[in-house]
Amino acid sequence: MQDELQFDYVIVGAGSAGCTLANRLTEDGRTRVLLLEAGGTGKRLDVSLPLAVSKLWPNPDITWGFLSEPEAELNGRRLPVARGRMLGGTSSLNGMMAVRGHPADYDGWRDMGLPGWGFDDVLPYFRKLENHWRGDTPLHGGAGPVSVQPHPSPSPLYPLAQQAAVSLGYNLTNDFNGERTDGFGMPDFTITRRGRRASTAQAYLDPARRRPNLTVMTDAPVHRILIENGRAGGVLFCVGDQERIARANAEVLLCGGAINSPQLLMLSGIGPAADLRALGITPLVDSAEVGGNLQDHPGAAMEFELDRRWAFEEEVRFDRLATSLLRWFTTGKGVMGAPPLAISANVATQPGNPEIDLHFLLVPLAMETRVWFPGIAPRHGSRLGAMWSLNYPHSRGRLTIASADPKAHPLIHFNLLSDPRDQAAMIHGYRTLRDLVAQPALAAATGAMTRPLREPRSDAEILAHVRDTAMTAYHPSGTCRMGGDAQSVVDGALKVRGVGGLRVVDASIFPRLPGGNTNLPVIMTAEKAADMIRRGDGPG
Repeated sequence: MQDELQFDYVIVGAGSAGCTLANRLTEDGRTRVLLLEAGGTGKRLDVSLPLAVSKLWPNPDITWGFLSEPEAELNGRRLPVARGRMLGGTSSLNGMMAVRGHPADYDGWRDMGLPGWGFDDVLPYFRKLENHWRGDTPLHGGAGPVSVQPHPSPSPLYPLAQQAAVSLGYNLTNDFNGERTDGFGMPDFTITRRGRRASTAQAYLDPARRRPNLTVMTDAPVHRILIENGRAGGVLFCVGDQERIARANAEVLLCGGAINSPQLLMLSGIGPAADLRALGITPLVDSAEVGGNLQDHPGAAMEFELDRRWAFEEEVRFDRLATSLLRWFTTGKGVMGAPPLAISANVATQPGNPEIDLHFLLVPLAMETRVWFPGIAPRHGSRLGAMWSLNYPHSRGRLTIASADPKAHPLIHFNLLSDPRDQAAMIHGYRTLRDLVAQPALAAATGAMTRPLREPRSDAEILAHVRDTAMTAYHPSGTCRMGGDAQSVVDGALKVRGVGGLRVVDASIFPRLPGGNTNLPVIMTAEKAADMIRRGDGPG
């Protein structure tokens, strides 16, 4: 084994949180930081091209290739769990929607016994991270690292979808992070003014890499946190076939995400003691909740025939696509600059309950839409995809490990729809979205349902379709729960209970999943963590 490396902070994982921390903790020019990333650089055209997003998720070169265990309520199906394995992590392959959730989500964290995590407390960090197209406002930041832009090419179906929403009594919004976060509208996206993906690698890490006090190592998976005398003193990581040790004189900051962070804690002896002993791992901290509280947004979809005038399929005819790619490459404008979207919504649909319970998306293409050209490659057919998901699922899953081998994938049990309330909510979501598509403005542009082939009518038929097709939104969270109680994995300063010098900073600390996308909340968490560390709240 080579000589040990010495740093003040060792950051494990260069995703949304890790890149943010690497930037902020090295701003003083003195603090020595090592950032370790298991994957590569992610410097690829398809990563920077927003329209290519759906091609990134199944790519084994830049993802971990995780699958859930068979889901009992989903007919035993195993679900893909798309997690980025490159600089920027999942911010380098996500759908780029810049949606924070709702103020009540963070006030709920505060009310769970986490002072300092209410919306008024975290809003300054949401503003700090943003370079928002609206500029500096009470709710937005105009000078932060992450470029937030409007959709560069909204679907021409957008005004029809707005009309349908209004006909059902829903309000419209032009800002899902504004004064009122519910309604139908077009979200903002984490894309640059030149139409490129604004990942945390681009926004935070690239500007910091010229600093001599920051070291970044890629293709360097961490195998274990080194804990001595009750304190995290560094990590054991691998470069090629060679193991190396990096020492952290201040703290180890674990930013692996909701899958990798609890896995690494357990591999390092922090987790349910009996389970660890059974695998030959010496328990150092008996922390029963490590890997528990797993949450994700469950969703399902249907499709309809769509008038060709409104279909995105027209844009992927080979010659038009080539022209659009050239336009994007030279100007950053056009349809290549964001995923195609007809409308998005976060709405409260239960009478008497203010909770914004459902999320809807309408997209003007089918999952199978592909590049086509007349007489050479046939078109799939114009479609409208209608998707719905639950903002606040009640079901909880668990992540465990089956082996002490750090290269073995963890066992991911989402337990989606295991709570009957989620089953009822998915049925309700289907009916609400079906009513939307049936409104005159959209009905005039759409035809028969094509997915499923036979339109479900009864609750049992709807639930059967959900069981056959439901997925997650790729927002896994909660597996290293933050709390004010002794059973939580980390406290309100993100310090791992029972171990000094160790924090977790990623979506795994969320006690409850926000009712929105998770990228901005994770960056916010890292911005807040950096301030905690720098003002002397740490090391742990």
